[in-house]
Amino acid sequence: MDQENVLIAALMDVEEAAVLTNKHGFIILINPAAERLLRQRASSTRGKYHTEVFQLKDPAKHTPLAWMERQQMTREPLFRECLFNCQGLQDVEITYLVKPFSLNGEEDGHVLLLFKDQSELKALQAHLNYVQMNDPQTKLLNRKSFEIKLKVALDEARQQGVKHSFCHVALDQFKIVNDTLGHSAGDAFIERISELLKNAIDKRRDILARIGGDEFGVLIREAEPIEALRKAEGIRNTVMHYNFVWDGQPHKITASLGFVPIHKQSGTPNRVFSLADAACRVAKAKGGNRLHLYRPDDVEINKHRGQLMWIGRLRKAFESGEFRLYAQPIQPLEPRAFLKPFHHYEILLRLFDVEGKTISPDEFIPVAEYYSMMPKLDRWVVKELLTHIRRVAKCDPLPIFAINLSGQSLDDPTFLKYVLDVLKWSGVPPTMLCFEITERVAISNLALAHKFIDTLKLQGCSFSLDDFGTGVSSFAYLKQLPVNYLKIDGSFVKDIATDDVGRAMVQSVHQVGQLMSVKTIAEYVENEQIIRILREIGIEFGQGYGIARPIPLPDVIATHLQVGLPASANKT
Repeated sequence: MDQENVLIAALMDVEEAAVLTNKHGFIILINPAAERLLRQRASSTRGKYHTEVFQLKDPAKHTPLAWMERQQMTREPLFRECLFNCQGLQDVEITYLVKPFSLNGEEDGHVLLLFKDQSELKALQAHLNYVQMNDPQTKLLNRKSFEIKLKVALDEARQQGVKHSFCHVALDQFKIVNDTLGHSAGDAFIERISELLKNAIDKRRDILARIGGDEFGVLIREAEPIEALRKAEGIRNTVMHYNFVWDGQPHKITASLGFVPIHKQSGTPNRVFSLADAACRVAKAKGGNRLHLYRPDDVEINKHRGQLMWIGRLRKAFESGEFRLYAQPIQPLEPRAFLKPFHHYEILLRLFDVEGKTISPDEFIPVAEYYSMMPKLDRWVVKELLTHIRRVAKCDPLPIFAINLSGQSLDDPTFLKYVLDVLKWSGVPPTMLCFEITERVAISNLALAHKFIDTLKLQGCSFSLDDFGTGVSSFAYLKQLPVNYLKIDGSFVKDIATDDVGRAMVQSVHQVGQLMSVKTIAEYVENEQIIRILREIGIEFGQGYGIARPIPLPDVIATHLQVGLPASANKT
């Protein structure tokens, strides 16, 4: 009985619910975790046939699982999904593992069944999915989830010729409402406009989202452009004739609309958003309360976008070396580790004009995306970084540098090979590289993202999922992406001291990270108060001006070379 006693003692401390049966399926023992799940004492289950106590069901067919059959058993740790039933519990989602055991000289005389209750994970997933898909104030879809719907519409137009249209709706006098009546009135007004727009669209086909503070997006599906234009004009008229009453006083407001027909050559969601935004700006510039239809030769839209000028500007920047790399530290928040020198950075791209002034990435990155120049830009960043950091490839500990990758680069079938080739050329240890992919990019092409991550992780690189918490179905997709870090979007962090919703979101994402054994990084860490709150929550890393400003990459390299250790820039 020695082996059996050792096994029984071990099962008492196992976190999973454990049921030990003989080879015929009669229960010998259940551990304390199983007692809680089954809601029965171990003594009351001993000697009973397992189906008298619980049942496992196929999650798709809802039929009983023959889990004791030989093919269900494995000596490898493989948990399968199923539905669990017992007295007082019906169809609870769990994962289970079956292992045969040979004890006291018997050949496979015992069977061990382990359960993991997934209900808490599923509830957290459902909560996160809703928060990430919907605008918290209006309960409409948010911009990120709307982009997914728009991508589907673009695919339908390209592959099947289905006709859709996108309408960008921007309120004309919303700032006046906020400034004169107060933010409470502004919030109430946005909520009422949301209801107004809901009733103005065809709920069976069309899709409505809040894509900005006073901006909405309407995807008019499966309609000829003429019909869609009539619908858009109907939306404008509906807003124009609405009386917003506050404190007994009526207030009028109007909307400007940018209208873009969707066809086979419409391109990416970002391009459609950009065209619709430009068309909406033209409508506002003409006095508002009007709809502007985008046409490919529209001079006014081209003037507003200013992108014809930018394309030449970017080409010149490549040729004359006007791009430069900066590195912003990502620091552990644990108090003792926080005091140590930096060794983990995010690489940031900067462009300088002829006078040496910095041009914001918000100005040139959208242009690079629109003209499909991001793969070229990302290639430049990868090679330039590796050229610099090969000089510190023997420091102890090795510094880590995180590179942001665009969706266009992941979609480029030659980009992965380029990274592998330049990595080999540089001689840089792959462990020095961490690639950051935004949640939206990963979701839009999951198969390519998975291949990219798997290939480079085998080399030793690490991965970070950026802007986590702002996308769609984050939890579900995270389980499929073997990343090392989650970067919590800064919009949830920057006001964490006063924003209860932001704090709850940070806590939820951290919970997800813990459950998936992934470390969390908070962006926009601007002061000591935020650092203290993040420590209380348990966030592992922070990044922001409250820790360190971006440092020119050559300065970081010089510091590493000088001391042979990570840079210790001032924490200001």
